[in-house]
Amino acid sequence: MSKRWTRRQFLERMAHVAGAITVGTTVGYRPVSGTSALPQRTLGRTGAKISIIGLGLGPLGIANYSPAEVEKVVTAALDLWGGVVYLDVQPDYGDAEPNLAPLLLRHRQDIFIATKTWEQSESAVMASVQESLRRLKVSYLDAILLNNIGMFDFERLFRPDGALAGLKKAQKQGLVRYIGISGHMGTSAFVQALESGEFDIVMPVVNFVDRHTYNFEEKVLPIAAKHNVGIVAMKVLGGAVSWDYSTRSQCALLTGNDYQPAIHYALGVTGVSTAVIGCKTVKEVQSAAEAARSYRPINGKRYAALMERGRELAAQWGEHFGPR
Repeated sequence: MSKRWTRRQFLERMAHVAGAITVGTTVGYRPVSGTSALPQRTLGRTGAKISIIGLGLGPLGIANYSPAEVEKVVTAALDLWGGVVYLDVQPDYGDAEPNLAPLLLRHRQDIFIATKTWEQSESAVMASVQESLRRLKVSYLDAILLNNIGMFDFERLFRPDGALAGLKKAQKQGLVRYIGISGHMGTSAFVQALESGEFDIVMPVVNFVDRHTYNFEEKVLPIAAKHNVGIVAMKVLGGAVSWDYSTRSQCALLTGNDYQPAIHYALGVTGVSTAVIGCKTVKEVQSAAEAARSYRPINGKRYAALMERGRELAAQWGEHFGPR
């Protein structure tokens, strides 16, 4: 089982970084006047409480938005969603990590920052962690996930010099609070990793279309629940059309009449703590907030109709994330 910080260790770490947080930062960012904070859910065995909508920085980073533009969108998410917001980033999202640094300086306690690594050796994982810390200008990460776990060499993963050893070393040194896995395909790899009991967070594809292709909902999420692993839903809107995140226009597959049902579906999947949405504009942040506030479980005929819509689109999309 992965080692997690004691309350004393975490408070010591927070005291260490307190000097880097400007006066006036609040724990659990308050939403703007006239709005209410989105509901929060507990992220599995981490115990962290986070907003039911998280922000994916891929679209902002890959499309080369300026630091000022990134700050505007992230600040809007903090303002409109409230509480502690899960921010998803990774080293190849353009300049997303360094562009977040000023916001983390001011709002560290309001942000659950999770980045990723695809390295497969202990030394390379440690180097990746340290580079992300340098770019983000923080002394610790809330989480780091092994990215695209379905493509990992599992014989190497659990070796003394493998990626898991690197994650655990980073935890022991107080550089990372929690460790996890993410990916778009390879459900059997997810199961194998989760059954080890070593991971705190899992971030799989969760949408009403890919349920009929990859079906993480039935193949993987029950294993996560068994180990009380926190579940972060990604590709809630199906990902970008043709994997092209470089455009500044709306690029998600599930838009229009599919947009709100997609978010409601993800939030209704058992165990999901937060649904990560890649927003590029303040308007998109507002739309995500409106969808989240109107969330109600999808039942009966509405659910049957949504599954039928999902099957139709799944036939068109096929294995667009790679082999199952």
